Amino acid sequence: MSSGDLSGSRSAYRDGTIRCPGCSEIMRQEPVPSAEVDVCDHCGGLWIDWFDGDIPTLAVEAEAARVERGTPIPSGPAVAGNGICPRCTRALQADTFRFPEATAEDLIDHVELLRCADCAGSFVPRASAHLLLERAKEPTQAAGLWEAVVALLKRLVS
Repeated sequence: MSSGDLSGSRSAYRDGTIRCPGCSEIMRQEPVPSAEVDVCDHCGGLWIDWFDGDIPTLAVEAEAARVERGTPIPSGPAVAGNGICPRCTRALQADTFRFPEATAEDLIDHVELLRCADCAGSFVPRASAHLLLERAKEPTQAAGLWEAVVALLKRLVS
């Protein structure tokens, strides 16, 4: 398949509106530096299709744009929605994105996602996208509790 054919397939795949798996509201398409994602203006969730790219990267790009525009930071957990894939209408499966360097003692060790086993798309709730952005901005915040205590003691002693 040529790159032109693939581009046409992506465009056809995106035609029409989709409903947010988090709150069932209509989502809109928004370009981010690496691709185009579907964004819910109601709950802030993101739909990332399998061909768009790296989920954490796209979620960080979309969340950074929202924060830059002054969109309030999420204050609570993700909105529970219908959990239905907006592309193929299959039930989404809860999944956890675990940071590669995370340990069991990490203060922040994972991001909740909903994934479609059929079309491989992923729903990223706004709270999870924000967690990814915070992690990208300050990776040291995710240090384990013990590591944080040791680092504090070292600073106090020196």
